[in-house]
Amino acid sequence: MAIKNRREMNFSDKNIIMIISGLPGVGKTTLALSAPDVLLIDADEGLSRIKPEHRRDSSICKTYEEVLNDIRDAEGNYKTVVIDTCGALIDMMKDWAIRTDPKASKASGGISLQGFGTVKAEFIRLSAELRKKFNVIFLFHESKERNGDDIFYDIVCEGSARTLVWQPADLGAHLHIMNGKRYLGFTPTANYNAKAAYGIKGLIEVPELEDGQPNDFLAKLFSKVRANLNAETKSLGEDMERYHKAMSNGLELIDTITDPEQVNSIVEQIKALEHGLTSEKELLATLKKHLGEVGIKWDKASKSYVRA
Repeated sequence: MAIKNRREMNFSDKNIIMIISGLPGVGKTTLALSAPDVLLIDADEGLSRIKPEHRRDSSICKTYEEVLNDIRDAEGNYKTVVIDTCGALIDMMKDWAIRTDPKASKASGGISLQGFGTVKAEFIRLSAELRKKFNVIFLFHESKERNGDDIFYDIVCEGSARTLVWQPADLGAHLHIMNGKRYLGFTPTANYNAKAAYGIKGLIEVPELEDGQPNDFLAKLFSKVRANLNAETKSLGEDMERYHKAMSNGLELIDTITDPEQVNSIVEQIKALEHGLTSEKELLATLKKHLGEVGIKWDKASKSYVRA
């Protein structure tokens, strides 16, 4: 069965895909390494710039095939994969497409339109595959684009892929410095793209790390996401419990109706039940059907229930 009832949906154990973008040097990689049990895919070769105490196990790859092999080896050993940077990964994908698909390159050199299609399809496939096994953090450098007096910070990525990379993301944040403090901006503004979800929104301050301080900012943020999802699931579970109890008690009341004089009292008792979800609406509809089956109807003239 492909269709799932909304009352049965539970996302509390889902893995998270997150985009973090920011100007070079703002601290994207160190922040990403604060996620739970990280493997870093160092496509941008920037690991040497990270303080030794903040480094994590890393894959230093030259080709897309090497990336795929290391990700396969990581399964079961890590909870989060960080791609640093996603722009560099897409460049690897372009090289892979040109080498493996004769139609992916133009006669004049470079990648063809069909090659871009191959890269897009592979990026979507990889994102879906990664999510099954890991949390995923895609890092992007940003560039400043000025339009008159306004500045827009956009991710550094192949033009046609800029919108594509947002598609699988649950969360997207712009890491920036404001009044001497670092913030992750999760709500889109006129100055940058972002993506809010699971109760994570607006500006969240990212404290500077002191020497010896644990690097666990994103681990705590992901825990908050899961707590919010668990709260939603618990709330829905409580609603379901009220629903089933109200439906059981209400149906018992409806089955006792054999005489028109009983109806008003039963209606009031149904309305007084502790309802959950659509229980009251469903019970009143069932009551109407039951009255027709036992030969009772509403009489407009006397404004009362009578024998049909």
